[in-house]
Amino acid sequence: MTFDINISNVTKKFGDVIAVNKLDLQVKKGEIFCLVGPNAAGKTTTIRLLLGILRSEKGQGDILVKGYQIPQEKKKLRRIMGYLPQQRALYDLLTTKENIEFFARAKGVPKGLVNEFTSHMIDKLSLIGHQDKLALHLSGGTQQRTALAAAMVNKPEIAFLDEPTVGLDPVLRREFWEYFREIAKERGTTVLVTTHYLNEAEWADRVAVMRDGSLLALDTPENLLKQTEQKNMENMFFELIKGDTT
Repeated sequence: MTFDINISNVTKKFGDVIAVNKLDLQVKKGEIFCLVGPNAAGKTTTIRLLLGILRSEKGQGDILVKGYQIPQEKKKLRRIMGYLPQQRALYDLLTTKENIEFFARAKGVPKGLVNEFTSHMIDKLSLIGHQDKLALHLSGGTQQRTALAAAMVNKPEIAFLDEPTVGLDPVLRREFWEYFREIAKERGTTVLVTTHYLNEAEWADRVAVMRDGSLLALDTPENLLKQTEQKNMENMFFELIKGDTT
């Protein structure tokens, strides 16, 4: 089996606080893999470790992403990845189209393909009609669509999406997940996504439940529901948390 992400025995501390605790995690190629957990569970820290933004504790653990040793080879990874952080990274005084074009060039999309790739994302994420508006004047949902378009404009092989649907209405959240499933199925893109909306986790291939930097459970949504004898992901989550504290 081919793993695009392989985390082995990784720990990250901030002072005396253990943000990620001896984490072992593998994500398959073309998989939509969802991390869920309460605040300070270690989800964002895990993504930042995978990107090489943070380093694990010295001498502890190993991280491979698409065959690249992280953080040593993080620059090579950046050419083939997409990243959407929690904070929208848009330029207020650029239009929607100009923002996407900017990130296309920054990600190394060949000059002759920038317009084509930009137009594709504008169409794919229903941004036609907004392409000439300044980011400053866009609604929150349209800003988030623009940010996702900018993150994915280089047609990455692997995507790291940190709470991409936060603040969005249910219709737009579903549209985002339909897009994730499309790129995973049609292009084989590996998608690692975090969310606080537990019902969204049902749309992932596998779900990892984290708390205090450790894994509580990891399986398909269907199996997690069976194991906890629950009918929805929210109840599954609370059952695991309850069991972890007793």
